[in-house]
Amino acid sequence: YFLGNVVLSVIVFTAMFTAYTYLADTLEHIALIPAGQVGWWLMGFGIVGLAGNWLGGYFVARNPLNVTLIALLVLALGIAATTPLALHHGWLVVALAVWGLANTALYPICQVRVMQSATHAQALAGTLNVSMANAGIGLGAVIGGAVIQHWGLATIGYVAAFIALVGAAMIPFVARLKAKDASA
Repeated sequence: YFLGNVVLSVIVFTAMFTAYTYLADTLEHIALIPAGQVGWWLMGFGIVGLAGNWLGGYFVARNPLNVTLIALLVLALGIAATTPLALHHGWLVVALAVWGLANTALYPICQVRVMQSATHAQALAGTLNVSMANAGIGLGAVIGGAVIQHWGLATIGYVAAFIALVGAAMIPFVARLKAKDASA
């Protein structure tokens, strides 16, 4: 169960950073935001992220796997909506807000989920989760770069959303691992 949660964190962070690593480029080249305004858009994304972080921390205690599932589905929706809404800046703000809320909600969700799955070594589990999150961040950047090279910047959100959906599809399997651990 613990290892399933760690692998899930890698997938979650890979999904998040496949697109987020290139968000500034997406804003400038797909949404046609002037270069001098991109920083303000990123700051808005970060401000929305404060609320997402709070929401993730608030809801994770209820059921970490279910909250991960919901956040991944919302993340996939927000990221995937960014490209088709890119030239409609009012709607783009909504898509980015959805993405930003889910993105930053997943930080505390993943940390708590992994730590709770390791009942006897929670500090080690937390450390391992951060290390694996960093691996996911790096993997996401590499995947994002490859996507841009082969299919173009406009497809990056769809690939990131697909990775988020892979993570969502993995959750029932991780839940079964928990049931096996409980019966052992």
